[in-house]
Amino acid sequence: MKLVDTANLALKQLMERKLRTILTILAIAVGVASIIALSAQVEGVKGEILKSLEKLGPNTIMVNVRTSTLFTDLDIVNLKSISGVVSVSPLFMTTARASGIEDRITVIGISSTDLQIILGEINLQSGGLYYDVPAPQAIIGYNIAVDDTGMNRYNVGQPILVQIGARSIMLIGIGILNPYGSTTIVNPDNALFVPIEYIKLLLRASGYTTLIVKTGSIEEIDQVMEQIRYMFGNRANLMSVKQIAITVQTITSQINILLTGIAATSFIAAGLGTFNIMTISVLERVREIGTLKAIGMKDRGVLKLYLFQGFILGFIGSIVGMIFGSAIAYLIPIILSGSLDARIVGQNVLSSYTPIITPLNVLTATMVAIIVTLIASIYPSWKAAKMNPVDALRYE
Repeated sequence: MKLVDTANLALKQLMERKLRTILTILAIAVGVASIIALSAQVEGVKGEILKSLEKLGPNTIMVNVRTSTLFTDLDIVNLKSISGVVSVSPLFMTTARASGIEDRITVIGISSTDLQIILGEINLQSGGLYYDVPAPQAIIGYNIAVDDTGMNRYNVGQPILVQIGARSIMLIGIGILNPYGSTTIVNPDNALFVPIEYIKLLLRASGYTTLIVKTGSIEEIDQVMEQIRYMFGNRANLMSVKQIAITVQTITSQINILLTGIAATSFIAAGLGTFNIMTISVLERVREIGTLKAIGMKDRGVLKLYLFQGFILGFIGSIVGMIFGSAIAYLIPIILSGSLDARIVGQNVLSSYTPIITPLNVLTATMVAIIVTLIASIYPSWKAAKMNPVDALRYE
């Protein structure tokens, strides 16, 4: 029997028991949809994080103070003298309380000319940048300026009362940022940006908590980091955007493998369902198998016939799973952003990422589905192939 005729006969036999076939296909589709939907979330989150890293630039090194001894202007001069260093931007970061906001916020002292380094691009909803003078000015993050209902807590020109430790200060909002989401340094949506000279004067600080170092190229990062480690010793923690990107990719790949493995357990039910329907199909067609053998079909032809049925179940199940998996993948972020507390989620990655369905994950889910159904079809197909035609024709 030709391959096309075998496939047609296999499909015809499956369609004789439509409900049973549909249920088996749906069981297979669940596994495929689970793998595609879950892996799309991981890929989407990874893409969003890497997009945030790109704003900083791959040639960026963050140097954070580890001890109570802050970085000084002399440290900045020494860093700039290192071969390969293009620029050094100082920051002073501290936590605070703001009037009308339950959670703590971050106050960041930074020069207005360096804002672009940590924001990627300066995207203001209203107002403008402050002047680099020791004055009580502030650029307000979106989640601070706007409440959960979308109403403005603070407008440009309006004062905002902030408590840093035991000290209460009044800042004037110069500008309000649009939503940004989390970055590797800080979440701009939950931060107040103030002139660095003002925060140092206010807190009587003689240094900086963070230094952002830019190198001339990615190739120079490792060499520059080695020299910075030698310079500061245990005083500083170093972190490069390149290292973070590699770590993110490694962690998300491991999470993806874990979630795929968990989702793949649903194929156990699909395999058992396929084994069940194939076994019943063989038992229901004992006389038909005997007839086929009597008119000349070889054992190999019978084996091929029922393996084809398993392949058809796996292939159609994977197609249905792709459709449902793709729909569910884009539905999950909507459910997450709608169900999680806006005060907790804010504008972070859980509410802003876009799922990414990769060809590799689709191919993996499809191949697993087809392989599982073929394995589940081997024993019933072998039993059918080894059936004695004389005994089969006598079967009642």
